[in-house]
Amino acid sequence: MARKARVVRAAEPVHATARGVGRTPIFRHGFDKRKYLKRFALVAEQEKVEVHGYCILDNHVHFLLVPTTLDGLARLFHRVHTWWAQYFNKLRHRSGHLFQSRFFSCLLDSQHYFAAMRYIDLNPRAANLVKDPANFEFSSARSHLTGRPDPAILLMMENWRHRFSNNPQRYREFLKETPREEWKRIEQGLRSGLPVGSDDWIAWLEQETHRRLRPSPPGRRPLARQCA
Repeated sequence: MARKARVVRAAEPVHATARGVGRTPIFRHGFDKRKYLKRFALVAEQEKVEVHGYCILDNHVHFLLVPTTLDGLARLFHRVHTWWAQYFNKLRHRSGHLFQSRFFSCLLDSQHYFAAMRYIDLNPRAANLVKDPANFEFSSARSHLTGRPDPAILLMMENWRHRFSNNPQRYREFLKETPREEWKRIEQGLRSGLPVGSDDWIAWLEQETHRRLRPSPPGRRPLARQCA
């Protein structure tokens, strides 16, 4: 079965994730994560993809990105993950796929842009790696909770500054307000690849793309009644 075309629009935010096949670790330690981030930052700049948030865990990655071209997002992940799989497999004397399928992504409206930022920055705490997300080295939470530039990657902070008045404490309060339904919707969007946003926004996207961009109703369609 042919895979569905990804929903990507220039200058629109995307939540993207990729994980190791069978939950295999894709990084051995901090050195690996720094090396991966350095290459990701370089290629993102070349492909004109802005990085607005990120989290690098042992067996998966999350990014909040804004591609400025239609093919920049796919080219970014293809270039970085092809290189990383070759590098990692050579070090570990392994062969075959490192990443589980292609990367997953979903388009976001303006409200869910910040929902995805919150989801990404809270990932280390959800994985029981830290109590305070600001203490996790490989995440945009450090910059968002301190207001300081990220030392590993050029992080776009304009939207964060505008939304939270450049006040890390206001963002910390925002992190405490995570609705369970929001968390579920973000994860469903990543699994399905369907946009995450308001009904009106998704309806507008469906008109623009001439595609159905909502989950199909459960169950099979009833068969048409045959004439006697």
